[in-house]
Amino acid sequence: MTANTPPPLVPEAEPTVDELLQGVDGVIVDWDGTVVDNAEIRLSALQQALAPYDVDLDPQWYALNCGLPIREVIARLAGPRTLPVEEIVPVSRRLLLNGPPPQLIDSTMNLLRQAEAQGLPRAVASAAAGVLIHPVIDRLNLGELLPVVVTAESVARGKPAPDAYLEAARLIGRSPSRCLAVDDAPDGITSALEAGMRVLAVRDGLLVPVPGLIPG
Repeated sequence: MTANTPPPLVPEAEPTVDELLQGVDGVIVDWDGTVVDNAEIRLSALQQALAPYDVDLDPQWYALNCGLPIREVIARLAGPRTLPVEEIVPVSRRLLLNGPPPQLIDSTMNLLRQAEAQGLPRAVASAAAGVLIHPVIDRLNLGELLPVVVTAESVARGKPAPDAYLEAARLIGRSPSRCLAVDDAPDGITSALEAGMRVLAVRDGLLVPVPGLIPG
């Protein structure tokens, strides 16, 4: 198993929220695909931004890489080509922010609300830019539920490096080993595992425990 490959998920009966929070001192969640179901609108925005440059963005490929910062996604798409990243990114962001608000993912929201009821600190650890997260948090009235937000600008290295999750744990004042992380993308899951956290993956709207830690 490579450092960037999370261990396989083990199908089990869906645990209750109380069971998921047992022994947890803090909850840290990814944003895209974890708190908000915005995969289709993100895909559409980036496809439109890339259209003038004759770049084909395959939905299946994007589903595997959407947890990366947008500049990294574009770099992987470009291959040996040179694409005007600083022109593409603002167009994609403008389309996202001017579009309809994303839907919330019920299972993650239930977990966060129960964590709030238990007095557990909560944070976002995302590879996305803050300009794409803070306005939506305000739009969806999630500021009290998610008072701490770590974004791409907050850390030196993006996912799959553990920096975002480690910084979120630091900001909420909790040991990473006592934090529960929730993510939907392979790079994000790897990031949380490398940070030494218990991890839940979002799969078909459910929260599925990811077994084991990646050996250091």
